[in-house]
Amino acid sequence: METTSSITNTLQSELFLEMNEEHESCDTHDIRSVRSTFKFKCKPPNKPCSEQLSVDEDGDVVVRRSPLTKGIIIEHINRTSLNMVGMQVWRSALLMGDFIMENRDIFTNDQIVLELGSGVGLTGIVAAMYCKEIIFTDINNKEILSLIEKNINLNQDLIVSRTTVLPMNFNEPELPDALYKKLKDLQILIAADVIYDNDITKQFVNTLKKIMAIPPRKTAYIGMEKRYVFSSVDLEVCAPCYEYFNDLLSENNNWCQVQLLDCNFPQYFQYLKAKELVIFKLTANNSI
Repeated sequence: METTSSITNTLQSELFLEMNEEHESCDTHDIRSVRSTFKFKCKPPNKPCSEQLSVDEDGDVVVRRSPLTKGIIIEHINRTSLNMVGMQVWRSALLMGDFIMENRDIFTNDQIVLELGSGVGLTGIVAAMYCKEIIFTDINNKEILSLIEKNINLNQDLIVSRTTVLPMNFNEPELPDALYKKLKDLQILIAADVIYDNDITKQFVNTLKKIMAIPPRKTAYIGMEKRYVFSSVDLEVCAPCYEYFNDLLSENNNWCQVQLLDCNFPQYFQYLKAKELVIFKLTANNSI
């Protein structure tokens, strides 16, 4: 669960606390920009490293670095208000990163991938290590879009894709023209931790419906965390945001097939992979 400060009315990602438990006090309410390195266990493609020993021109053995010395550098905010939580890093972004790394047969170098609600861009940057092009999108806020651009630039040594950053608000009645032109060329959508507010969730699902109705047939992978609370109405523990999203998918679901994926795949990033982390796979029902 994320931590909430009643004094400042802000939230802080549990992932930030995990990464800084030796250096950060949970009572700290200062809001600031920070840079974190998210290390992973495998090398990206096109950056080959021979397993055999090699020597330099003097005949000395070249010492290979551990795979964990490479990582994705992300600039983000340490705590935010609810409406700016996309400027933090959440666990499901790393879960989606693991999923992408494990499924390189899906995220291939001929694929164009659209990320919805990119936030700081971490998940999209993982995909950019493998695919042809990544289209990052988030609300039309200069601060957020500039942060995505900055994080892309910080990781140019890992990125092999073309990258595009576009504004897109889920509450707009029409898709942006710049995005619409690209939808005929892509089949994969990704999103991480965009399910946290029912109004935004409903707008997100409506946006998904519009995008996935456009050929070719599209598949969306959506990572999220079940966040449990105690319901004083039902007198039981529930995960209301997860349940609301699931209900929306169940209503009039003739537009897509819904599958809850098995998340028991290898972990590449360093984080607490809680059982509450899940990935939905949505496949458009149009067959074109």
